[in-house]
Order: sequence, then structure tokens, then C-alpha cells
Amino acid sequence: MSAFKIGRFFSLFEYAKSKGWRVAELLFSLLVFRLRGESVHSGQASVSFLPRIDDNAFYRLMNNSKMNWRRLLMGIARQFKRHVNEKGDQASASPVCFVLDDSDLPKTGKTFELSGRIFNHVTKKYPLGYKLLLLSIFDGKSLISLDFSLHREKGKKGNYGLTKKEQRGKFQKSRDKKTHGARRVRELDVKKTDNAIAMIKRAVKNGVSASYVLMDSWFVNDTIIKGIRAIKDGAMHVLGMCRIDNRKYLLNGKELNVKQLITRFARKKGKYSRKYKSRYIPLVVDYKGVRVKLFCVKYNNAKNWTLLLTTDLTLSFVQTIETYQIRWATEVLFKECKQYLQLGGSQNTDFDGQIADTTLALVTHTMLTLQKRFGAYETMGILFRKTQQHLLELTLWERLLKVFAKMVLVILEIFNVDMEDVMDKLMQDERISRKLLAMLSALDGSPNNQENKHDLDIAAA
Repeated sequence: MSAFKIGRFFSLFEYAKSKGWRVAELLFSLLVFRLRGESVHSGQASVSFLPRIDDNAFYRLMNNSKMNWRRLLMGIARQFKRHVNEKGDQASASPVCFVLDDSDLPKTGKTFELSGRIFNHVTKKYPLGYKLLLLSIFDGKSLISLDFSLHREKGKKGNYGLTKKEQRGKFQKSRDKKTHGARRVRELDVKKTDNAIAMIKRAVKNGVSASYVLMDSWFVNDTIIKGIRAIKDGAMHVLGMCRIDNRKYLLNGKELNVKQLITRFARKKGKYSRKYKSRYIPLVVDYKGVRVKLFCVKYNNAKNWTLLLTTDLTLSFVQTIETYQIRWATEVLFKECKQYLQLGGSQNTDFDGQIADTTLALVTHTMLTLQKRFGAYETMGILFRKTQQHLLELTLWERLLKVFAKMVLVILEIFNVDMEDVMDKLMQDERISRKLLAMLSALDGSPNNQENKHDLDIAAA
């Protein structure tokens, strides 16, 4: 956390509260609770090294419409980039890529503010909840969250899949139209493709840029392609999987769909990739006024063709495949955040609270990613468990120190020894200090550990 300078950074959000606990203290505690896998209430009861704060103070912050959670997430991502640059960590040869993807945040109750039924592409069912649209960036080694929005789906009847009774039973809240929370609410019904372009523009405005924008077939259409290509005069290219449907591509003056292109050019222009054991057809076509390169691909043992589309006409088939594979890292990010950091698990019925919870999960993931990058190359699960264990040890060690201090005071009282004389000898006698440090080192298992000196200072205090 110190690498992100969060004390100074969190202080930028003090405007969101007019009284009570400082925002920085609340945010720091919320991140520690998240790392420990605890709720606000259980975390308050078990983490002794944090200040005792009333649970309502945390919920007031998370439900505060004035709080700019978007700025918090982007700021942490920029801090990540700054720290990596300071360390001189050179990224791999992989290009820097924005990644767009969405994920379901299902809810078990019907009272969550502004929630609705969303379509799950895997199960083909309609659970209650929100759709999370995430913009992340891959810098060659790590995937970091930059921005997100929550969405709902109106459905065919325009009622979000809910009855009138279910809609009346939802939590309701009025917000000032100028607040950040009100802006988030307005995003709920905005098309995901439109919001995706807006997020990329914000990222570029914040000094974060990439060579490619990667996405799956649910996002690739002429609107998003033109929108992305218009940013920074075409500095970024689109690369994504594309549906094989009836949309037309112009080639040699004729408009053909993908199936017609495969039938016509499979023999003439078909090639084989030994590396990926697949047949492919490279074609440069015009798609709604934009020159794009198509790769119709059929892997060995596959029954159907797949289609990759990119606006970078210089890419080879192998380069296209290897760059697109970066997109799968976002699926891992979603899985890790849901499994370890309770992404989507909040039972807060206030929509502002859902935005806050999602932000805190993504921020915590970014912090763990930095630790993983410069520490041992372990899985996120192992790193998460080690972090939890370390926080638990801090709590136990602090409690042991308190017990130890009480025991010393009782012994001194029994033998009628002056406390000030003992402290003078402790602080002035180098030999005694070394012995105490050696004892602490033995307990910790790491001789001459600088942290032990800190523990000794705490014990002396």
C-alpha cells in the first residue's frame, strides 16, 4: 500500500465528507477488510491495529453520491504505472492493449436499487443483477483495471424483466443531478458500446494510451470501430472476435457476408498455420467505410469457422492470434476478483454502494497485482492467502504485545520496581537492546529484520 502512496492519494477525496472520520482512514480500513476477506462488521471486531469506527461511517461513505469512485480507480492505476516506471521494470515485447469485457454481477434479492434481469450468455438464463463493463490495460506483463460502468437490460417489454410489484419493492434514492452517483445512474441504460468509447476517451485524457483495443464478438461493430479509430487521429487499432452473421463486407466491388467469403476464397487464398494447427483465410475488405483485415479461421478438429477482425492491416495471422489471446487475461481478472475479493457479493441495496464495492474489489486486485509483479511469481490465490496470513499475524502480534506489556507492569508492581528506571536502562543500554532484538528475531524467524526494530519501538512505547 505504501508503494501507491495511498495516504496522500486518499486525502484528495476528503471533500466527500464534511464531518466525522477522515475519508483516508475509512478507505484504508475498507481495503484491509477486503484483503482479509471480511465484512465491515467482522473486520471491525477482528482487526485490532485499525481504529475502532462505527459501521455506519463506512456505509455513509460507500453510499455517498458525491464520492468520485471513478477517479479513485483511475488514480490507483496511474500509481501502479508510476511505480513500475520508477522500478525500471521493462515490459515484454507484447503490445500495450486496452481490453474491453463484461461480466455478470448476479444478486439474490429483488430490492437492489435499479437492478434488473440480465441475460447470461453461458447459461442462457436471466438472473437478477447488473452487467459490469470493464476497461483494463495490459502493459506487457500485468492487466490493470482502469474504469468500469454498471448496466441493466430493458428487455423486450421495457420493464427490465420485473413485475410492477417487484419494481415498487426496490430501494429508492434521490440524488443531486450534478453528483458522481447521479452520473453513474444515467450510465445504466446507455449502450455498452457507447460507454466503452467514453471510458477509452477518459483513459487517454488521463495520460493512459495503448496500441490496440481488444474485445469479443459482443462489442465488435461499425459504431465502436469508428469511435475508437477517431480517438487521437487513429492512434489505436481495434482487434476482436467477430460474429459470423449476415453483415456485409465490400471486396472487389461486391458485398458479401462471411459465409460467402469463405466459400469463394477458401481455396484461392486459404493458408495453413503449423504453429496454431489451423486453416485461415486472410482478406482485406471494406466494412461500413473502414478498411479492415479479416482472418477466417478453422482450427483442426473444429466443425465451424471463427472470424477475427482488425483495423491494423499490417498484422500477420500469428501476430493477430497472439495479440488477441491477451484478452483472456480479463476473464482471469474477473475470476480472481469474484473468488478472492468478493466482487459482486455486496448486499448493499444502494446503487452507490454497489459502485463503491466494485471499485474497492478492483483497487485491491491492482495492489495484489503489484505485489505479484515484484515478488515471487505465485498465483493470485497463494498471494491472497499469504497477505491474509500476514495481516492476521500483525493482529496477533499486537495483541501479544499488549498482554506482554501488562505482564511486565504487574511484575514490576510486585517487586516494587520503578517503571521509569527500567525504561531508561532499556533505551540506554546497547547490550539489552541487542538481546531484545535477538529475541524478536527468533520469534519472527528472520534475524536482523528491520521490521523487528519497529516492533521493539512499539513495545518500548
